Amino acid sequence: MTVKAEKRPGRGWNTYAAILLIFAGAMQIFDGLWALDRQDTAIDSLFWGDNLEAWGWVYLIVGIVLVVIGAFIFKRAPWATLAGIAAAFLGAIVNLFWIFTYPLVSILAITLYLLAVYGLTTYSLEELDY
Repeated sequence: MTVKAEKRPGRGWNTYAAILLIFAGAMQIFDGLWALDRQDTAIDSLFWGDNLEAWGWVYLIVGIVLVVIGAFIFKRAPWATLAGIAAAFLGAIVNLFWIFTYPLVSILAITLYLLAVYGLTTYSLEELDY
């Protein structure tokens, strides 16, 4: 006798949110590695005298955190849902700063992040016991 798996509503939204956070984390990791590779060059002087290496480490750590959160959303960890909502909101807010430099890319990224927030809040929060 086989047991048929119950299909939960919103399963696709949770998968979308997890994939988006993993992809965004991978991009942050690549940005961090690029910044660490370009430290102490002419590009480093463009960052208002700040240290490009420090920004590289920040991007690298944030990217790793995003990948971990996305992986735990796949596993349906309760804490990952709330962390994913916070990370997606943070991603949308950060892209607001780039809207005048890259308007189409920023608007697209903000929309994707907000769709991830929608999926996580609509279909994942109801499973948590709050």
